[in-house]
Amino acid sequence: MRRFFFVFLAVLPFFCSCVAEMEKVDELPPVFPDCVDVTIPYNIAPLDFAFNDFSNPERCSRMLVVVADWNGRKLMTVRGRTARFPLGKWRRILEANKGSYLNFGVAMKIDGSWKLFKSFRMNVSWDPIDYAVTYRKIMPGYQAFGPMGIYERELSSFEERPLLETAAVDANCMNCHTANRTDPSSFSTHIRGSHSATILNYKGDIQCLDTKTDATGGNFVYPYWHPSGEYIAYSVNTTRQSFYSASDRRIEVYDEASDVIVYHPASRQIITSPLLMRKDKFETYPAFSPDGRTLYFCCADSVASMPAGCERLKYSLCCIAFDPERGEFGERVDTLLSGPRLNRSFATPRPSYDGSYLMVAVADFGTFHIWHKESDLWMLNLEMGCAVPVKPCNSDESESFHNWSSNSRWVLFVSRRFDGLYSRIFISHVDESGLCSKPFLLPQRNPAEAHLTSVYSYNVPDFASAPADYRLRRTLPALLSPSRQAVSLR
Repeated sequence: MRRFFFVFLAVLPFFCSCVAEMEKVDELPPVFPDCVDVTIPYNIAPLDFAFNDFSNPERCSRMLVVVADWNGRKLMTVRGRTARFPLGKWRRILEANKGSYLNFGVAMKIDGSWKLFKSFRMNVSWDPIDYAVTYRKIMPGYQAFGPMGIYERELSSFEERPLLETAAVDANCMNCHTANRTDPSSFSTHIRGSHSATILNYKGDIQCLDTKTDATGGNFVYPYWHPSGEYIAYSVNTTRQSFYSASDRRIEVYDEASDVIVYHPASRQIITSPLLMRKDKFETYPAFSPDGRTLYFCCADSVASMPAGCERLKYSLCCIAFDPERGEFGERVDTLLSGPRLNRSFATPRPSYDGSYLMVAVADFGTFHIWHKESDLWMLNLEMGCAVPVKPCNSDESESFHNWSSNSRWVLFVSRRFDGLYSRIFISHVDESGLCSKPFLLPQRNPAEAHLTSVYSYNVPDFASAPADYRLRRTLPALLSPSRQAVSLR
């Protein structure tokens, strides 16, 4: 209460023209998205917000927002049906207040009466965020693919541009767009359909690969680059989906078989290990450590009676040594977090680029956690060997598909916390102790409209440290050509 009283006094003078007709409410303002007490980078786009009653938005006919610095000095005032902050002024204010915080005083005219709510803070971090995020936008359907694409969204503004869309290449699906440690000059993307191929940009050389071999039996998926750029790890999966007839779950996506391999683009050769291609194991989701000498992956005992046996799939977090000079795997697999022992299932390990932490998605069973309502994020301290849930980021709905910023101070992930169906991108700050702050939604210029009218889910997001040079004029002819470059086993 004391904090509210102090902040209220700090912003009260800026409402003096209409304060007499305002009812002071000892509650936080009902805003969407929730941006109360979040930590944001100083180079992020404005965190616009709206009235959060989507069933009856007309109840709020007017909004008045005053932004003040830590000592109560007014910096900006915005008025309208929503809080829409001018981009140039927002940038200057954040730059001048990095390492501090901003106070937001909010008044709303609801049901014809003005209400002045408790003020709240946004903490402005010294840690910058990367240039952009990339993601796939896809309709959340089950039986047929609709329009989709890979997009790049600039984080300091609201500019979004397509990198590749299914309509351009007559594709059924495109997925797993992956850069090397946020560097978009190296990427891998898989295209399905009549022009199926794994596209790889290796040192400016666009490779359109046919990755099926007699030994591996499937296409490359779930890529992760070696920090040197000389290797890229993939899993080779036979993936199926099944529908629940009587359950609070909708769909189960699972593997009938999966192995982990490493591809060497310079020689177009596949590097394998019998430890990663066992018939009695499902191996998937590889990820190299920042020094490139460890390959993390997830592994479960294979189950023959699928999909009935899905609930017995408990994936462990494992690792194996990798020698980048020789291009060889180690001779032992170590288990870091045992799925069967913890009665959990781990997926999509992502180590921070500074080598301190590893974030992983955790569900009751299985491997495709975006469809698991109980899926949460855990953080593993790589030095201490202990893992804990990332409570500020988790919700009652699915959290999954996470990645780190280039400076290891921000994580993004997708969550279905709004409605249980559509996945949206959230961003959280990670301090030196590995503690995550309350996440904020990827900024939208019209957040309520975007939430109500969008028919797309956002998934497989990643940070980009520079604008992507997709060399579309070179990529499209290669994709539309019938020729594909074969790969071979070393």
